[in-house]
Amino acid sequence: MGGKLQKRYVGRLSNPIVGVLIREEQLRKAEEAARGSALIEEVETAKNGESQLVQIARSSDGWKVLLRLSNLQLRSTATFPMSKNTTTDLPKLQELTRVCRLANDGDQAANKQLYQWVNAAPGLIDQSINALALARETLLATFASESAETVALLRVKLEREADELVGTAEGDPLLKHYAEAVALAKMDVMRCSLARMRADSDLYTMRYWEGALERSQKRWERIHKAFRKARAEHANAKNKRRR
Repeated sequence: MGGKLQKRYVGRLSNPIVGVLIREEQLRKAEEAARGSALIEEVETAKNGESQLVQIARSSDGWKVLLRLSNLQLRSTATFPMSKNTTTDLPKLQELTRVCRLANDGDQAANKQLYQWVNAAPGLIDQSINALALARETLLATFASESAETVALLRVKLEREADELVGTAEGDPLLKHYAEAVALAKMDVMRCSLARMRADSDLYTMRYWEGALERSQKRWERIHKAFRKARAEHANAKNKRRR
């Protein structure tokens, strides 16, 4: 054919059958355009939701530290005024362990820094809870296609999976919060997988969802790993309280 457009005679325009064929072709093109627009819109919405899940994945690196600070807060009522010269950023686990050791040895500067972190923990936990709530509502809305029934079923699914992850550690609201993040990340993997299958006829959306699926799997693995560490921290703290 040499790349040239071929024309095919279908009959006179006055022929009713020809009119039907033309309308069918117009309808087909309109449906294809609408489907393409819907796929692109889904991608743009997904990008916004992904940024929220990325934030959760990054914050999961500090879950174990935050859980330990939360346990310290439960065992003490002491407070210190916030100092401009003392950081309230979440410390690394090694730094927290070092400061705890110094505080136990009577180091006043370490003791003050420790309680700065302890006092900051509730605010950091609230930020984490709010970020998860926002990501959850975004994912449910896009996954369920505005179906109230589907949203309700997905909420139940998330709750059940979180309960299964927590298991015998039930009763710790922070650990339950972490489990919900794991369940949400897993649901995002499923959403990306389904979207990838739907986009097989569009190169742009297909490539996006291929990358999105790979990224979602890595996020889920990262968050799940952080949860396992946090659960181990919870178990250790529980055993110490029993002694």
